[in-house]
Amino acid sequence: MAPSLRILITVAGVSAIALWPIAGWRWQVVPVGVLAALTAWRRMPLQPVARRAMVVWGLAALISLGLWGRPDWLLRAGNLFLKATLSLWALSLLIHTTPLPELLAGLRRLGVPSLWLGSLAFWGRYYAVLATEWERLQLARRSRSFSRNRALRFRVLANALGLLFVRAYERAEKVHRAMLARGYRGEL
Repeated sequence: MAPSLRILITVAGVSAIALWPIAGWRWQVVPVGVLAALTAWRRMPLQPVARRAMVVWGLAALISLGLWGRPDWLLRAGNLFLKATLSLWALSLLIHTTPLPELLAGLRRLGVPSLWLGSLAFWGRYYAVLATEWERLQLARRSRSFSRNRALRFRVLANALGLLFVRAYERAEKVHRAMLARGYRGEL
């Protein structure tokens, strides 16, 4: 199946999940079944989806606090968690089954602006570099800090994130200068 068609099907599915009426939440069993079958067919591991779901559930919990006090609060909060989880699952399945170059080509055919495509391409290329840098920073942090104080650990983690940002920014500047030296003029 062409990547652009996969992207369109995923966007349509996520839109259908998001726009599904709250009263018909029981019908969300259909996308659950489809996603479970596709996940099993493509042999996608669920651990990465579960890790991403923790972040999405935290954001959904914050958003659902805004619904607090409504008589149907529990139904709306549960619906929000369900829709967020299913949408994340569908997008994770698309990303898992489509290599980044094909995903970029499909997005280009669908008319996504080149600035977004360039940003996504650079993210895909340098994600592993940043992940390796983060692991090095975490190893250094673990080897230097022996405190069980939660506030101190949080401060050390914040410093590590700041350092990662600075290193990523410096690396991005070097890559940009190298690209300009090789004739880059804004189009990949």
